Amino acid sequence: MAQPLRLLTLHASKSAAAKKKKKNKASSTAGGGFGAPVSPRKQSKPKDAAVYPDLEPQVLQSLVPPPRDGTEEQSGGVLSEEMYDRLEEIYGLEKFNFGGEGAIYKSIGVASAGSDGGDEKVESAGGSTLFDDILSGGATSQSNSALDDLLSSPSSPPAPISLVANELLESGTTQNSSSFDLNSIPPFQKFRVLHTDPMVLAVDDFFTMEECDKYVRISGDAENNAQQRGDEDLTAEQNLQPMLIGQSQTVGKDSRSKAQRTSTTWFHHFEGVPELMAKASRLLGLEGIGRWEEPQTVRYRRGERFTWHLDALSPEEATSSSGAGQRVATLLVYLTDLSDEEGGATMFRDLGGDGPLKVRPKKGSALLFFPAAGGIPNAPFDIRTLHCGEAVAKDAANEKWIAQLWLRQRDYKPTAPAGNEHANAFDAIGKYCG
Repeated sequence: MAQPLRLLTLHASKSAAAKKKKKNKASSTAGGGFGAPVSPRKQSKPKDAAVYPDLEPQVLQSLVPPPRDGTEEQSGGVLSEEMYDRLEEIYGLEKFNFGGEGAIYKSIGVASAGSDGGDEKVESAGGSTLFDDILSGGATSQSNSALDDLLSSPSSPPAPISLVANELLESGTTQNSSSFDLNSIPPFQKFRVLHTDPMVLAVDDFFTMEECDKYVRISGDAENNAQQRGDEDLTAEQNLQPMLIGQSQTVGKDSRSKAQRTSTTWFHHFEGVPELMAKASRLLGLEGIGRWEEPQTVRYRRGERFTWHLDALSPEEATSSSGAGQRVATLLVYLTDLSDEEGGATMFRDLGGDGPLKVRPKKGSALLFFPAAGGIPNAPFDIRTLHCGEAVAKDAANEKWIAQLWLRQRDYKPTAPAGNEHANAFDAIGKYCG
């Protein structure tokens, strides 16, 4: 079993400091989960985010802007050692991008069906009405108590994210695993560090243009087939098409909450999206795919949006013994281009300095952030990752399309579409990796 590791707080651990000293590196940034805090920055908040309390001064001090080494510019570059250290020490991703340049982990296996959680079932999204309201922007008159609820730990405190991440990075392979070499996928080399703490990364050329077009097409085809025939008439190939399922668990249950998201979501069979599963696991250095939730594609038509929310699950669901734990990573892949004037940006309210951090949809690029690691110690999630999907302009040339994945703490049991299983994708991933 993995040795217990503690959750990093707002300051670096002694081991991390010793490690950095040994490497004789000087950190170019400070604060958050890795170094001394920086001065708080004055920010102008979007009016529609006012239902969420402002970050407390001590939390603002933990924010670390991106380095000024060019990686945040339009053309990406390789990650620095400091960023790899942060990903390992704060988020438990010791094999992120397989350790970077020169670090090769050979014969990475995909877990067998036996390690996908067995008969474990994920409880339906629940939690208190207040929590659902907060996550979807519904609470308007209880900002102080809402913040208290956000920061309060459940009766059974969640396991430290870095502890669970490290343990489960090792649990993805078994003696019965079906192995193939993910090193056939080259390490990603076009990173843009959009924010240092909390970490927000863009990965350019994550998907090819052809892969982007494929994911848009198969979602559109599924919608057309659903309108034209019943399930009993579908061919075997069409049975792998994604399922139009509606809104995700980040949205509350009341009518106001449901109005906060006006997009359309498809849930995919793991087998139908081997490129996404292989590349996502390659990027995070995982040894299996059993912790990923159902792959999704989301379409935002002109005028559609997703207002301010957190990707993390409620404390009740995240700590359920029969569930898969908290969402520890969010991966979005932009499938279409939108200019600054056309809207559709992913915006982080508190990470942009003088205003929100805006990430423009760039076809083929991925966006990675961590909704439940770092931030305030013992909090159920990182409130600094509050974000939204900006409305697509009425005159935009393209609709906004994204693919998205969430990584859980433990093996996840998929619920949609019918018959969807991680193990069904092993052959398809193997063929993709060659």
